[in-house]
Amino acid sequence: MHQESKPGRSPLFSAPVPQSLPHLPSPTLAAASTPSSSPRRFKRFRGLLPTTSYRAVLSSVCIMAVLFWVLHLLFFSLLTDLTTGNPLSTSPSPSQPGEEEDSSSVADLALQKILGDGRQIFGTFPSSFNKSAASKRRAQWMTPLPDSLPLTRLRAIPGTHDSATWNFTTETRNSIPSNPSYLPAEWFRCQKKSILESLEAGVRFFDLRYAALDTGTGGSGKGGGQGTRLVFWHKMALLSEVATVEDVLFGFYKWLEERGAGEVVMISLQYEHPTRSHASNTPQVQRLLHSLLTTPAARRFIYPSHSLPPTLGDARGKIVLLKRFDLPDLPLDQQLAVPGLNFSPSLWPENNRGFELVYNQLDVGDGDQSKGVEEEKRRNETAYIEDYFEPNDLPSGMNGSVTENVMAKWEAVEGHLRAAAAAGAAASGPGAGLGARGEDDEDDGLWITFTSGEHVLNEPNITPEVMALGPEEQRQGVPKVTGGGTVKGGVNEKLLALLKDDGPDGLKGKRLGVVVMDFWEMEGEGDLIGALLGLDG
Repeated sequence: MHQESKPGRSPLFSAPVPQSLPHLPSPTLAAASTPSSSPRRFKRFRGLLPTTSYRAVLSSVCIMAVLFWVLHLLFFSLLTDLTTGNPLSTSPSPSQPGEEEDSSSVADLALQKILGDGRQIFGTFPSSFNKSAASKRRAQWMTPLPDSLPLTRLRAIPGTHDSATWNFTTETRNSIPSNPSYLPAEWFRCQKKSILESLEAGVRFFDLRYAALDTGTGGSGKGGGQGTRLVFWHKMALLSEVATVEDVLFGFYKWLEERGAGEVVMISLQYEHPTRSHASNTPQVQRLLHSLLTTPAARRFIYPSHSLPPTLGDARGKIVLLKRFDLPDLPLDQQLAVPGLNFSPSLWPENNRGFELVYNQLDVGDGDQSKGVEEEKRRNETAYIEDYFEPNDLPSGMNGSVTENVMAKWEAVEGHLRAAAAAGAAASGPGAGLGARGEDDEDDGLWITFTSGEHVLNEPNITPEVMALGPEEQRQGVPKVTGGGTVKGGVNEKLLALLKDDGPDGLKGKRLGVVVMDFWEMEGEGDLIGALLGLDG
């Protein structure tokens, strides 16, 4: 039985139309069902598609046109990829909706990689530095000082001892399998603020200790397969497997360029020994150090001399390097190519309450003939140093009380600071700024006082934190010293009190030289750096 199509619908393929439709005597349909009655112009189409409606044909043509256009687009897209050397590329466009294209140069990306590797030791750079007046006053305290002022005539230069240890916690120690787990992390940790945070707070002297890390020819860490790298240690404690000496130097370079163009940073770079059994300052280690201290970046940012800069203006935006290492296996010209003051380990006695060190007694010039005469004039410059880090002459023997250990260390510190002040002069009024002496006074040398110390083999253990801040039980619920400061019991508390004392026996405003500290931040209980620089008012 034939089923009638519903009006208004035109299926793509319909059933044959009967010759006679008695129930639909429409002239139009009758004509359409009889070939001889069709118009002449449609005869060809009717011969081809005798059973297809004309509306269905039109739909088919439209569909084929759309398919043709899609194929056209695909073809030319493929042709473009082939001609640009990227066939069948499926990578997204660099500027997808909601995304920003990274326009960093290769150099910028390389620097980001280096700074990322170095952040475990140097710290993490912020997206932007604090631009407040108070922040700049600390971060750029040298900038307003006269160019003609020598570094030795500054009121004080705050420093940190074992600066790289700030991130060395129990978790850090345990994450490095080669570290001896039986030694507590607090025996080695001397800071809680990163190098970058210390720079921003006004610290300008950094004590860094390096040695080799041998990753072998198939190492799995950074530089896997690169063999020996120079990294940071505190005795046998490896502080990071990732951050190298060069990574951290680039952190200093970036800070000087972006934040410290008017500042001067002093770095004491010491070869640390012992670290591992059979480790030593091998020729390979010496060559590595020579290489990273003579790069184009190093030549740009490290002050190129074996003497202290004559004036602050000569060294702005630079690093003054104190070389607590030797390069005996390198040719003499390579030794002289490494800039910095010669603080050789052979000239630095162990655990000493006070000694003198002549740091530029080289017998030959530095290779720059234009500087030869000036270099000769500045030969035999002297540093006066206190580095009594472990009290070993206590009245009660090796196992003294916390108070005995702290007082023995403090006596050495106070005596040396008073000697530095006596060799200098008091601040001469507001015109002197942070400089404590007149610009024409005779130079009396570089003074360095280490307020840091420990006696971990003592019973009880005197860790660097206990020596600096006092015993933990004395840091809770006890009165603070007058004018602020940490609680009774640590070297830092005694130092702060002396720096704030403007009486005849106090050291407020006196020239003190470089003062190297542990835990300078004192957990918000005092402002050691502000007191040293006269910025705590």
